[in-house]
Amino acid sequence: MKKAFLFLCLVISLTCFSQQTVLNLVKTQKSEFILDGILSDSELKNAFPIEIIYEHTPGYNTIPSYKTTGYVNYSEEFVYIAFKAYRDEVIASIHSRDNFSLFSEDYVNIHIDTYGDARNNLGFSANIYGSQNDGVRVESSGFGRQDSGWSLDPNFEWDSLGRLTEFGYEVEVMIPFSAIPFPNGKDQQWKLKVSTGYRDQKKQGSTARAYSSKLDNDSSCKLCQIDHTIVMKDISYKKNLDFLPYVSSNISGERQKLYDRINYVSPKINYGIGVNLEINKNLSLEATLNPDFSQVEADVTKIDINSPTAINYPERRPFFNRGIDVLDYTMDVIYSRSINNPSFASKILNQGKKSRIYMLTAVDQDSPYIVPTQFESFSGVGGKSFNNILRYQNIINPNIQVGALATNRLYEGDAYGNLVGLDGLLKFSGGWKFELEYFNSSNKEPISDWIDSDKKFGDYTVALDGENFTGNAIYSELRRDTNTWRSFMRYTGISPTFRADNGFIVENDIKRYEIWHGFYKYPDKKLLRNYRVSARYDREYSYSNKLKRSAFEAYFTILTILNTDIFYNYEHAFYDSHLKSEFENFTSHYVRFSTKPYDFLNISGGFGTGNEIAYREEIPELGDRFSFNTSIEVTLNNNLRIKPSINLSRLKKLDSEEYFFDGYIARFDVRYQFTSSLNLRVISEYNEFSDQFFVQPLISWRPNADTIFYVGGNQNYIDEFVDYNSPNYRVNKSQLFLKFQYLIKS
Repeated sequence: MKKAFLFLCLVISLTCFSQQTVLNLVKTQKSEFILDGILSDSELKNAFPIEIIYEHTPGYNTIPSYKTTGYVNYSEEFVYIAFKAYRDEVIASIHSRDNFSLFSEDYVNIHIDTYGDARNNLGFSANIYGSQNDGVRVESSGFGRQDSGWSLDPNFEWDSLGRLTEFGYEVEVMIPFSAIPFPNGKDQQWKLKVSTGYRDQKKQGSTARAYSSKLDNDSSCKLCQIDHTIVMKDISYKKNLDFLPYVSSNISGERQKLYDRINYVSPKINYGIGVNLEINKNLSLEATLNPDFSQVEADVTKIDINSPTAINYPERRPFFNRGIDVLDYTMDVIYSRSINNPSFASKILNQGKKSRIYMLTAVDQDSPYIVPTQFESFSGVGGKSFNNILRYQNIINPNIQVGALATNRLYEGDAYGNLVGLDGLLKFSGGWKFELEYFNSSNKEPISDWIDSDKKFGDYTVALDGENFTGNAIYSELRRDTNTWRSFMRYTGISPTFRADNGFIVENDIKRYEIWHGFYKYPDKKLLRNYRVSARYDREYSYSNKLKRSAFEAYFTILTILNTDIFYNYEHAFYDSHLKSEFENFTSHYVRFSTKPYDFLNISGGFGTGNEIAYREEIPELGDRFSFNTSIEVTLNNNLRIKPSINLSRLKKLDSEEYFFDGYIARFDVRYQFTSSLNLRVISEYNEFSDQFFVQPLISWRPNADTIFYVGGNQNYIDEFVDYNSPNYRVNKSQLFLKFQYLIKS
């Protein structure tokens, strides 16, 4: 048995590796480098050129329309990567950090696998103005073209600058060795890939992506596809000891009656400090006292008026985002925003050559609590809790990964929620990949009024009355990717008593079977750049083997002229159910589109029609749905950008002209970017469902990933007061806030 396992590991380890070009870099004195956007002779003297010669989109490994060359060099303290891009026209403007709008213009990109085992890729993107995006890519389990596995949440400290030239533009990037994780030691071997994005004027303005490494869609390991290895000898890095003190304050007030004055409470002043100690390049300790995890930008409001379960929002808090790729699960057993208002948090992150360990501890003062059931979820906010997350992952080689997870939440009053689990990822030759996740939970509910419901699931009550139970969940997927065909089979099973108190599991009592098959083609012609046709069938049962849902879906995606991407989804539900209601043979349609007809204009949106279940009715019914959303981003100049958007949704009763719901959310976003670190933005939003309007101005200065100063406010408006219905919207809540956070590096 042992020999068979070793043979299997050997077979897998010999697959999915790209042909490597090894670059033995020559160390250059730090004094020879000046970050001014100009590629000098001294900076390029020992640099190795890397040609960007493979277009990945809209073509498939075709020759790019424009020449781009990367140059790699290093000093004892940083790796230096520069670019010369030859263009007929350069489209670029100033962006705030991690703004997706950067990717619709001219930019350069760096992909680094510092461990060489495909656990992740570190990404660094920049344009000529020093605007930056950075993030981490992990292997994706998605099946759509939009799901790349990239997350822009992690932030690294690095520098970049560029300039326009007569042939196009140049960009310089310096990444300090102290800023990113890699194996211990003064001698390093990293895998490196460089790329660029631009508006291809020779292809009617299509957004092109070109790389230094060849794309192999027949390979199951997307992160392995890096063709260059850089070798750096005798580097130097210091063990970081960072302090992140902050002070913040806000003053808020409200009024109940129209003719009252707004009653402001005394200003609240908060202060605290974070400490990050790097024991070595693989091990870091991080802790915060009285942490302030406030986010400065309002989440885009999601329409949840017909959602039978709670909805989640992305994490934006820096403490939780560092090292977050270690917790990448298909099932939502980890959701960092479940730690809502911590008074203390600490974290240990250890990244060795073959393994990773992540340990988080937090004391949460206001703990969210979710009770999932087969058809709906119930949520409330509880009291104090003590939280622990322990994650271990072993990377045997780039194609074999196994891991374990343990989470624990202890509530006041002798209640708890525990979870343990195992996971594995195997990549085979021929594009095959197998993924498995298994979890077991044990819970004792608090005796509390956090959730008010008299409903039951099985033999248990939704109300929190001290019940004990255990549950389990499993996710498995077998998929195969080739250049033209991509397929997967999935099984998801969540028992009726499974919960993940540190996660976001909003439904259970499910056995879901899915099969998906798609055909991809890359003609790269004027009217047809690429397209995809695919189909999917899913069937769901309860754990008592009662059919819950059976449906077929077809998808069609096309990239055509004017950089226009169109996606169409057809769904036919043979059977669906909610609570005690059952429905048969109904259909729906959805179209999503995006286009960039001009350099200054981005338009995206979608609309849907057909039948949908009115989930929040006491007796669910089928209705006629219509939904529409669109956003238009206009770049008026290098500094000013506006983005209006609207999201409309209505569900009409089948037997009358009445509506289950009918409303919209309109949002207007204005940003003026003085520099890549200083900006002014104003967000306003009207929500017809709640009949409220708010305005949020904000001035933000962010010279690096962690130092930030902002001052802003929020004005909330309504027209219905206790004593009067105003013909105009008037302020009922007002808030002014500021924060100063400064990174001190020792």
